[in-house]
Amino acid sequence: MRGTEWLLSFSDPKRGVGWNTASRGGLEANLRRTRVLLDLAGAPDRAMFVVLVAGTKGKGSTAAMLASLLAASGVRAGLSTKPHLQAFRERVRVDGAAIDDATLDAGAEELRPFVDALVRHLPGSGQPTTFELTTVLALRHYAARGCRVAVVEVGLGGRYDATNATDPHVSVITAISRDHTKELGSRLRGIAAEKAGIIRPGRVVVVAPQPSEARAAIREAVAREAAILREVRPVTFAVGPRGAHQRANAAAAIAAARALAEHGVPFREDATQMALERVRWPGRFEVFGERLVLDGAHNDGSAEALAAALRREFPGRRMRFVLGLMEDKDAARVLRPLLPLASAVEVTRSRSPRALAPDVLARRIRGVPRRVHPTLDAALAAARRDATGREVICVTGSLALVGEARDALGLPVAQRLWD
Repeated sequence: MRGTEWLLSFSDPKRGVGWNTASRGGLEANLRRTRVLLDLAGAPDRAMFVVLVAGTKGKGSTAAMLASLLAASGVRAGLSTKPHLQAFRERVRVDGAAIDDATLDAGAEELRPFVDALVRHLPGSGQPTTFELTTVLALRHYAARGCRVAVVEVGLGGRYDATNATDPHVSVITAISRDHTKELGSRLRGIAAEKAGIIRPGRVVVVAPQPSEARAAIREAVAREAAILREVRPVTFAVGPRGAHQRANAAAAIAAARALAEHGVPFREDATQMALERVRWPGRFEVFGERLVLDGAHNDGSAEALAAALRREFPGRRMRFVLGLMEDKDAARVLRPLLPLASAVEVTRSRSPRALAPDVLARRIRGVPRRVHPTLDAALAAARRDATGREVICVTGSLALVGEARDALGLPVAQRLWD
């Protein structure tokens, strides 16, 4: 079993890379296993400044924009984001460039003795997850490549996420809405409290605009930890990733870069706009020509942001949605802002074992013509065949579906996020 295949074998086939049926000890053990693995691997995170980026939406784009700001300032930065769209190696980048397959394989192979030692040291915690191992692999890769900063997107929540085994010099919390409610609960206050688990005493936490419930919970955590709160407002200029919500993410990235500068990390203010304008963030309001949009909206907040962006970019035009969700998502909340824009919905599913059956999803759609398709290829072909000249085709509902759409359209893996 080659390295990457071995790495992925620590995933739950149904729940994904953040879960392993052979893990023990609940969510708290994510931190314990990851910290032990990092220490066994020589604590690569201690050799860099670490920025953790939590939130519900905008985490990845904020992290990518921060990495671009650092690169424009002459600072080599590692960038860990999730999930990937088309290839697992998209999760590990240096200076915006994805790790190559051979290096990913080799990095995974080097983790084998650490896993063996982990099981001996912490027998009660069971096996690690793919996400935990990938976090260690990425940080080792960044240290080996001479990165001064690691920008790391948090996975689930924050408090008990594997990435929180590091000690971030700066924490960022992007916009919070409802997602992963089974694990985090359905109340924004409780979700925000979990995200705020990445805050560190005496250090800066950058916070994007939030609903009042979430903001209150974050402010309480800041006071409890004696942290330094920096709330931001959207920038006024356009940035590379499209959508008005990206201006708030850009502001968070700038504030994080300024906070790192207080630790001695260079930041060129004069290169800010250039660095943000050049970022490409595939699968998030990715527009092709006059009638095709790919966007991985999968919860209430991201669906509302998508609807607003569609109205702004395509005023007066109707949308033919190609839609597929995961089983654990709240379909009603995703559909609510999108259906008023719809001329029709082509209902389908991704190849993920977590995908919601299309006939189940179709029954939740009211007042709009809908058709059920067994595969994304079939749904996309039908949409492209039947859309009128004024209709915009929008593929959405999950990043897995969008990744498959990029494959179907012949779009390559994004090797670099900026030139």
